[in-house]
Amino acid sequence: MERRDLLKAGLYGFSGLSLGDLLRQRAFAIDHAAKPGDAIRYSKNRLGESTAIIMVWLRGGCSHLDTWDPKPDAPSEFRGPFNPINTNVPGIVLTELLPKLSKCADKYTLLRSVAHTGGGHPAGSLQVLAGDPAAADKTLPEMPDWMSIANYLRYSQKREIPNYITVNPVDRYDAFTIAGATYLGPSYEPFRVTGDPSKPDFHVPNIGLHDPKLAERFKKRIELKRGIDRLQAEIDQTGLMEAVDDFDRQALSLLTSKKAKDAFDLTQEDQKTRERYG
Repeated sequence: MERRDLLKAGLYGFSGLSLGDLLRQRAFAIDHAAKPGDAIRYSKNRLGESTAIIMVWLRGGCSHLDTWDPKPDAPSEFRGPFNPINTNVPGIVLTELLPKLSKCADKYTLLRSVAHTGGGHPAGSLQVLAGDPAAADKTLPEMPDWMSIANYLRYSQKREIPNYITVNPVDRYDAFTIAGATYLGPSYEPFRVTGDPSKPDFHVPNIGLHDPKLAERFKKRIELKRGIDRLQAEIDQTGLMEAVDDFDRQALSLLTSKKAKDAFDLTQEDQKTRERYG
């Protein structure tokens, strides 16, 4: 079934495909290569809340010579084509393409020593995202990416918004998968947001239930389904029932939480702010 059909599927009965099913289908598809029992059991001894992190992954992004490291003192054959400009921190120089960032260099840290030993972009991506030291490209990752690990360590049953959200995720590099929860299990895969946020009619599907009666019926059906799942869990040996419970919790929270709905409502943002982010 195509993603478009999945997102159009109804949420009015468990005979159809619910949001929990959608999250589950995505996770199981990613986890198809995992062995039974690989999923780490949920532990209540999680760490507390943490500062939010936004990672912008530029696949084939602009050269560091054109942005963060123009090397103004290097010979011409090694310098970038753009003029260097000073920042508000002595000794840190950027290119003329980043005038606003040059004014707040005291608010961030540049790491200019990052490198990888991968034979190709997929292997290099796995080294950066998951710490996999292998030099050869792999079709599927063997180690979880650091985002999934953070999701695992900061996991909380009380959160209304998923810990790990990806916008138009780049976990694929051609035929290679360069990110994933792997042996941590499908519960720690991200909530995926696709589409073009710059469009006026952009919205995240399956966020919010506007009809209070529908929300109440949905909660009752979730409780009924969980009762059945508890019986199934007694004979489950794969560790996936735990993920099923988590997906139902995520689905219920996303559908009924005003906080989750507001978090994805870009109409609340000022138009100038939206234009700045493209």
